[in-house]
Amino acid sequence: MDSRRMAGAVAGGLVAGLGITALLMAGERKTGEPSEIVTLERKTAEKLGIDTPAADALPSSREQAVTQGGHLLLSAAAGAVYAATVDEEASVVGSGLVFGAAFYAAMHWITGPLLGVKPPEWQADAKTIGMHSVNHAVFGLVTALGAKLATRR
Repeated sequence: MDSRRMAGAVAGGLVAGLGITALLMAGERKTGEPSEIVTLERKTAEKLGIDTPAADALPSSREQAVTQGGHLLLSAAAGAVYAATVDEEASVVGSGLVFGAAFYAAMHWITGPLLGVKPPEWQADAKTIGMHSVNHAVFGLVTALGAKLATRR
């Protein structure tokens, strides 16, 4: 496995994850409500028997650091999965879009509902599904681009 490609994919995943994190935190400021990722973190904490703030409370800086730090770790891990599973010769656009869609399906359609930390995605409204689809498509594209750029000679 090419270590530069792995590093590039992880970096791409982190860049995309940071962008999504910024959007989520900006949404919290705009609406005065916790973001979807904070809600997921709280539901996970509750399942583990950890006390959580009120559902409508904005996250403290500590909670935000834990939540967004976990989100970025997941983004980096997804970048590593991309590098390990996608052929080096694959196109950035094709592989990025397929990877982003697969990651979206894995997290929102399967894992979250199976763990009981989010309602099944098929119960979400079209706007939410569209937003999640676009976010994960961009995530996949940026991850693929990072991998490709890291291997340019």
